Formats: sequence, structure tokens, C-alpha cells
Amino acid sequence: MRVLIMHSSEGKTTDLAQALQRSFEKEGSRTDLVSASASGSTPVSSAPYDLVCLVSSFSGLFKPKVPVEIDSILKRCTRLEGKKGAAFVPAKMGSTKALKVLMGLMEKQGVIVDYFSTLGSEADTQTAAKRLARSAR
Repeated sequence: MRVLIMHSSEGKTTDLAQALQRSFEKEGSRTDLVSASASGSTPVSSAPYDLVCLVSSFSGLFKPKVPVEIDSILKRCTRLEGKKGAAFVPAKMGSTKALKVLMGLMEKQGVIVDYFSTLGSEADTQTAAKRLARSAR
């Protein structure tokens, strides 16, 4: 299975995305990691990937906001329609509402979000990677 992991550069999301990448590679998947801030304005093709993961930080408790760079990388990403997707945010207060916002952005671009979770540790990333790898088989 080929996995594209896109992540924001705020907070500890880079570390969480790298931990998720290691977990997918332990499961035998080929993964590519793309930072939303480092990509510039070049389009990102999701055509060769079976799964598109998005790891994002957020701010706000009652009305959480994801970084603008996440919205822009989703708009720059091509061939997302009908792709399986997974949404992840750091485990902290307000994460449930932040996941809803993130999934809404992904679904607006045509991604079928069939897994979502909060990530707080390496064990969380391993659990998520195992479940997603099993569902792809």
C-alpha cells in the first residue's frame, strides 16, 4: 500500500507525522511525507497513493481552526476525488471538534474519510497504522 502523509508545521505535528510514517513502514507500506509549508505552490499529485493522511494542528477550543497551510495544500493536491483518507490531530482539549473541521475540509475536496483519530504518542500512531493497513488488504 502507498500512503501520502501531509502535515502542518505547527506544534508537534511534524513529530507525529514522522512517527506515523515509521508505523506505516513497519506495516510494510511505502510512505511519502509532505510538509504543507515546504511544498510552496507546486501541485501535489495523489494519483499513485492508496491512502491520503492529513496530520494537522489546531487552535481554539469551542470553534477550532486549522492552519491556513492545510487548506492550501488540500487545494493544491490533485486527483483526490474518491481517495481513501484519514484525519489526525494532536490529542488535546477540543480535538473532537477540530477533527470535524479537518474532515470537512478533506471531504470538500472529494476525499472519503474513513478513519480519524487523535495522536498523542508513538503507540497511537502504531494502532492507527495497523488498522489502516488491515483495512486496505
